[in-house]
Amino acid sequence: MLEAKNVKKSFDGFRALKGIDFSVEKGDRVAVIGPSGSGKSTFLRCLNYLEKVDGGEIIIDGTRIVSEEKGKAVYIKEEEVRRATAKLGMVFQNFNLFPHLSVLENITIAPRCVLKREKAECEEQARELLNKVGLLSKAESYPGELSGGQQQRVAIARSLAMNPQILCFDEPTSALDPELTGEVLKVIKSLAEEDMTMVIVTHEMGFAREVAGKVVFMDDGEVVATGTPEEILLHPKEERIQAFLNKMLNI
Repeated sequence: MLEAKNVKKSFDGFRALKGIDFSVEKGDRVAVIGPSGSGKSTFLRCLNYLEKVDGGEIIIDGTRIVSEEKGKAVYIKEEEVRRATAKLGMVFQNFNLFPHLSVLENITIAPRCVLKREKAECEEQARELLNKVGLLSKAESYPGELSGGQQQRVAIARSLAMNPQILCFDEPTSALDPELTGEVLKVIKSLAEEDMTMVIVTHEMGFAREVAGKVVFMDDGEVVATGTPEEILLHPKEERIQAFLNKMLNI
């Protein structure tokens, strides 16, 4: 469903991604872990076309949106890129809800404006999604009236409203107090049980071990290792992974 080959990205001479290879099959639940500044969020943003790569290839559901020619990244037409990347949903660290719109309006605005669907249809779907994330009673509330955990659950519902084939999470609990983290992770676990294809950048090691079928460890703009949760989180061979886990677990 998704493949990246030798993806490179720099910012003002800093090499954030140094040639990333990555793939996702239908039904995969991939956890991307690693220290802060390792390139995890940048890579996710490149997959979603929120950042343009400098080189390499990205293929989404058979559509090669970018390739490398003579050392430079060459994208296909903008309209075709948007159509392909619409198959990827994105849940950000900081919710990114519109503060002046109600919860219901936040969820329905994209399906109405982008997919040109009818208001009644969008609102029906939005209420079903709010029920799924346990917030049906908050449909008419505004983001400022919700806790951080509730806002993130609304953000998940908003992303699901676009019917993505792959749902991407960029450290979805990093902006939350510990007591609010559990309610968001519970929603993500429920999506995993429904075989939703997901890519999750996270620092929640226990969650990654429980939910992911594949774990990718990144450091310094590179993929250091890919394997099962047991291989990467319980019995890592690479010293960089061992040092990271020791720090995370305060060993």
